[in-house]
Amino acid sequence: MVSTLGYITIMYIPINIIIDKVAGGQTIFYYLLIGLLITLLLCFILISLLYAQDIYNLYNLSIKDAEITIDNGTKMTKLTYDNIACFYSENKIVYTVQNNGMIINTDFTLNELEEKINDQLFFRANRQIIIHKDTVEQIEKIENGKLRIQLKPFIKKDTISEISISRYKRKAFIDWYQ
Repeated sequence: MVSTLGYITIMYIPINIIIDKVAGGQTIFYYLLIGLLITLLLCFILISLLYAQDIYNLYNLSIKDAEITIDNGTKMTKLTYDNIACFYSENKIVYTVQNNGMIINTDFTLNELEEKINDQLFFRANRQIIIHKDTVEQIEKIENGKLRIQLKPFIKKDTISEISISRYKRKAFIDWYQ
């Protein structure tokens, strides 16, 4: 950005002086300086907006097309983040629940998954489950500042269809969900 603004500065002054001489006018330093500053400000704003748009597009691309490969014994399944409803642990085995209700067991631990997946889309609700943001259907406040999370109906397993969030994780969950 600095180099672009430097090139604009280097080109602006001679071009402005040449235009003033061709038009038969007199070059006044004050007007030359004010014109240069306004031009640099507008260019800075335009370049910043274009840069911000590029960063936003990269962020959306990284979330939308992100995928994880799940090893299940001899099978390997590649799932995009949009197809995953949650990960849960039961009897020291970690399962992946897809949005269509299909359950796949994995060779990962929840801690390994928590490091691999995008924390903008997934939240570690408790020791047993990591949920996807789109899977949450209802949030209810219960005693002692806890939250009860109701997951969408396609999750048929009763033990994970309703999750409790401790009062210690409540603020982090609310911040993440919003």
